[in-house]
Amino acid sequence: MFNQKFEPEDGKILHGAGQSPEAFLKYSKTVENFKPSIYMTYIRINEINEKLALKINRMKKINPKLMLQIGLNLKARNIGQQCKEIINKKYDSDLLCMIRLFKKLNRPVFLRIGYEFNNPAHNYKPKEFISAWKYIADLFKKNNCVNVAFVWDACSAFNKDIKEIMEYYPGDKHVDWFGNNLFGVQHFKDNSSKITEDFYKESINHKKPLMIAESSAIKSSDTKKKKSWNGWFVPYFSWIKSHPNTKAFCYINWDWGKDWKMPEWGNCRIEENEFVRKKYVKEMADKRYIHLSKTTSIFK
Repeated sequence: MFNQKFEPEDGKILHGAGQSPEAFLKYSKTVENFKPSIYMTYIRINEINEKLALKINRMKKINPKLMLQIGLNLKARNIGQQCKEIINKKYDSDLLCMIRLFKKLNRPVFLRIGYEFNNPAHNYKPKEFISAWKYIADLFKKNNCVNVAFVWDACSAFNKDIKEIMEYYPGDKHVDWFGNNLFGVQHFKDNSSKITEDFYKESINHKKPLMIAESSAIKSSDTKKKKSWNGWFVPYFSWIKSHPNTKAFCYINWDWGKDWKMPEWGNCRIEENEFVRKKYVKEMADKRYIHLSKTTSIFK
C-alpha cells in the first residue's frame, strides 16, 4: 500500500510470535507447517553490549531465516528512562554494538524504539522521547544499517484521546511502521474501541503499515474451549482482516501466571487448548499470512 521498508504487498500479513525461545519453539510446533516468520524479543538500552548477541544467536539457532522483531527499552534497569542520556551520547557504545550485530545478521529487523512509549509507567516525556528516537534512527542511518525498519509502537489501551499518543510521534522521516499492542478484547472487538480505530486511521494518514507488535488472548482462557476461541481469537482475526493496512501480527504464547507473574491474564499458550490449536492452525492456512517458508523469496 505504501511501499515502506519490509512492507508486504496488499493482502499479505507477516506472522510473528514470542516472546521467549521456549515459548516460540512450542508455538512453532503447535502451528504445524505454518511457522512464524518473525521472532520477538526485548533488550534494555544499557544491556545491549552484554546480552544482545546472545539473544540473536538464540534466534539463529532456532532458524537463521527468521526476521527479528525487537523491543528496545529506553529504561535502564533500576534507573528509569534514559532519553536525555541517549541524546548526550552515553549509550553510543551500546547502540553501535546493536548496529554491528544487526548488519552482521543481514535479515530484516523491526526495531520498536521505546515500545509502549505511552505507558505512564515508562515516564517518557514527548519532547525527550522524540529527540532520543531521532538520535537513534539517525545513528543507524549514519552507519549505513539498512536492514532495520523503525516501528513506532504504542498501546492504545493507555489513552482515550489520539492527540495524547500523537504528541510522541517522531515524524514520517524517522518512522517506517506504526505498531499497536492489543490484549484485552474490548480494544478491538466489533471495531468499538475509538482509540484503536483512531490510531489505525493515523497509520493510513501517515502512510505507514501497521503491525500488531504484541498480542495475547488474555482473560479468555478457560475450560469452555469454544468460548475461548469465539471470545478472543475470532474478533482478533476479524479485526485484522477488516483493517487491510495491518501488515503484521505477533502473538505472545505465554502462560502469564508462570511466565510473567500475572495470573489474572491467564494461560494463553495455544498448545494447551486443542480446540483452539486446531482452529488456529486452520486460520494460519489462509494464504494471506506470510510464514517462514515464504520469507526467503520476499525479503532477501
